Amino acid sequence: MISREDIEGLAALARLQLSDQEVESLQTDVSSILEYVGQVSSLEVSASGPIAPAHHNIMRDDTPRAAEDQLAGKEEAIRAAFPKREGDYNAVRKILQKDE
Repeated sequence: MISREDIEGLAALARLQLSDQEVESLQTDVSSILEYVGQVSSLEVSASGPIAPAHHNIMRDDTPRAAEDQLAGKEEAIRAAFPKREGDYNAVRKILQKDE
């Protein structure tokens, strides 16, 4: 089990003020987490098998809107209201930049 001094040291680094009850609770919780990480770390993993499941397309089907849909028949009005167009696409301002 992790010591009370270790929990108090972590709390000081995180600038937290903990009650005695919180320290005891964290001792139990952190010890459980460290024990679990130790179990996971001890597992052997072979490099030959797949580690992650294969990716698949999770996009919805592109189907026409139903007649009772609130936006049915309003697509062109929405497109016309957009401030900037490039061909058939709505143009938006670039918000992400790659640091160079």
